[in-house]
Amino acid sequence: MKNSTRIQLLVAMILIVGLLSGCSAGVYEAPIDSGVGSGWFQWIVTQIALFTVWISEITGGYYFVGLIIVTLIVRTAGWPIYAKSNAMTVKMQQAQPELEKVKEKYQGKTDETSQRKMQAETVEIYRKYKINPLGCLLPFLQMPIFISMYQVVRRIPLTPEFDLNYNFLWTDLGPGGKDPLYILPILVGILMFLYQRYSMKKPEYLQNKKYKTQQANQSEKTMKMMSYFMVVMLVSIAWTSASIALYWIVGNAYQFLQTYINRTMNKRKMDAEKSVV
Repeated sequence: MKNSTRIQLLVAMILIVGLLSGCSAGVYEAPIDSGVGSGWFQWIVTQIALFTVWISEITGGYYFVGLIIVTLIVRTAGWPIYAKSNAMTVKMQQAQPELEKVKEKYQGKTDETSQRKMQAETVEIYRKYKINPLGCLLPFLQMPIFISMYQVVRRIPLTPEFDLNYNFLWTDLGPGGKDPLYILPILVGILMFLYQRYSMKKPEYLQNKKYKTQQANQSEKTMKMMSYFMVVMLVSIAWTSASIALYWIVGNAYQFLQTYINRTMNKRKMDAEKSVV
């Protein structure tokens, strides 16, 4: 995934988080069975909510148990999309030196013939590394699931029909429940900050300082600023809802582990390929 695509993804996530944080009324404050919302998206929200409640009921009626288990299930179900996106990132980084050579070769040549040749050589490199240009859009496929889960976590406590125990350690996950000690929102910020630092730092096997241009450096700085802004937004929302805070803590911890496992597997795969060559 190129830096520009990463920036676009961060912008989309910030816009979504901003949208969610501004939804103090309407569908996000309505019970699941209120009839608010319609169509296939609302159907998905309802089914996930009913499944979460069922898990909670068979595990003693504790909402936090159902929330954690369903979060892990949903994250695991989305792993194939994440893995494909991650694999595409690795391929793009492997192809980067050759792509930069093509750019240097045709730098300053704006005539139609040169542009066609550059495009043809770029496409050939994509074919060589089996890169699908549309692969950068894969992360966006997870957005509807994330928005659905946000609705589920917010709206289950607002539904009187669901008779669950909303106690969790020292806090209340029920309607309007906030962490009185502010430990959960602080954990959200710490985990998100550490994950952003870890995910933006390229693993050693993908680092290519020779072709690190000034534009790439500027893109990295922009990504850092935007990611830090996103951390602040998440913490501000988690500050107002203990259930959302718990959901994000579990999700961020899982994503951290997910990234580490994928990087480890990619490193082993690349080491194996080098040993064969």
